[in-house]
Amino acid sequence: MSAHLISNVHIKGLFGLYTYSVPQEGKLTNAAILYGDNGVGKSTVLRLAFHLLSAAHNRGHRSALYQADFEKIEVSLASGIRLTAEVFQPKANKLLSLTVLSEDKPLAVWDYRPNQGRAVYYDDDTIVIEEDRGGRRIIRKVKKSSHGRNAGDVPHGEQVYLSVLKQHVPALFILNADRRLDSDSVSDPSDEVELRRTMQYGEPKRINELVARSREIALSQALSAAARWISRKAVLGTNQGSTNVHSVYGDVLRRIVSSNSRQGTTEFASGMDLQELLNKLVTIDSKSAEHARYELATHLPTSDFRNALGDGSKSALAAELLQPYIQSVESRLEAVEPTYQLIDRFVTIVNGLLSDKTITFKLSQGFSIQNRLGVPLSPAQLSSGEQQLLLLFCYVLTARDVPTVFMIDEPEISLNIKWQRQLVQSLLDITDGANIQFILASHSMELLAQHRNRVIKLENQS
Repeated sequence: MSAHLISNVHIKGLFGLYTYSVPQEGKLTNAAILYGDNGVGKSTVLRLAFHLLSAAHNRGHRSALYQADFEKIEVSLASGIRLTAEVFQPKANKLLSLTVLSEDKPLAVWDYRPNQGRAVYYDDDTIVIEEDRGGRRIIRKVKKSSHGRNAGDVPHGEQVYLSVLKQHVPALFILNADRRLDSDSVSDPSDEVELRRTMQYGEPKRINELVARSREIALSQALSAAARWISRKAVLGTNQGSTNVHSVYGDVLRRIVSSNSRQGTTEFASGMDLQELLNKLVTIDSKSAEHARYELATHLPTSDFRNALGDGSKSALAAELLQPYIQSVESRLEAVEPTYQLIDRFVTIVNGLLSDKTITFKLSQGFSIQNRLGVPLSPAQLSSGEQQLLLLFCYVLTARDVPTVFMIDEPEISLNIKWQRQLVQSLLDITDGANIQFILASHSMELLAQHRNRVIKLENQS
């Protein structure tokens, strides 16, 4: 498991009632499922861990932690980094103390109160707190002993804390029970001009209509983001596999010059025999056809080349001319092959779940969805379960570049029994070989029964 991913979560005094270690023994794997009775805090544990590890300064993460009812939460990463949030003076002048630690050594501390400036330690026993009150800058000095903690010489304050946090945490996504996907790297659907106008200037609409439209916009964003990510991968692969035209034709000339001495043989300069060349041409034909399905390459039929190699009188010369061409094409196809495998796996898995609909991909057009009659469908024409599934899978596909944790609350909502049974394995199949971790909270017996070895029951330790 990647050093950036989560190994343990500990929370004390949740709702004033519960203390949990997740898991109680060992470490979290690449997919874990939290299980427990209603009301014991499964969803809250996910949300608190999400906010604690998220480093954006303008997405409300610290406010959410400050308003939550707990005493302390600690998230340990496989790297040895630990993130803690602890509440001091919970009844009067509440303070949330946030710390990043490497093993047991604090790297940064931020003592947080809403709408408060940064606190800076400047000697052994005093803290300077800068506050903005109605446009006036107020400076207060308090003793560390009254502040509830002792930070010594540890770097302190908002900027240094967020800077250190960003260096060590994975990318975070959370799919809430209301089917809203949140992440610092995902635009809020309500930022879309159309939705803002509807909410502010348009005719009044029922809240469920706005929520539905928000989900449709979120899915459109996800499909577009996935298409752009694939396009970037394809361009990088093409650049990597391109062969310098001068070197290719220099190789061609060298082979022509040296071919006379090898007339009548079936073994050539590179050591390949005739059958090996024929096999490579067959592979190029089939591979280029596969890549052309997603516009990653042009289909390159090779039957004429294979026929030329079968002409005994000129087969040696034909082979010498074809070898640099074969090597160049192989290089390009091999460079794009990982992108093809990712797209093909994604499309195959999604289409294996959909009924009477298919998703397709073209590099020039992105993703599109059709029903079994070939009629194009917009995100608004998909069911809530289909929207949820595609939204999640799109961001899972594009998360391969950095270590990423997906937290999914009640994934069974809007999913049929078949999808509940296949969800976790489908996610693992899409992310095979990537540093991606899933932590789910679920009541679904179908999902739990399929992955008993991944289930973690929340048991109160207080």
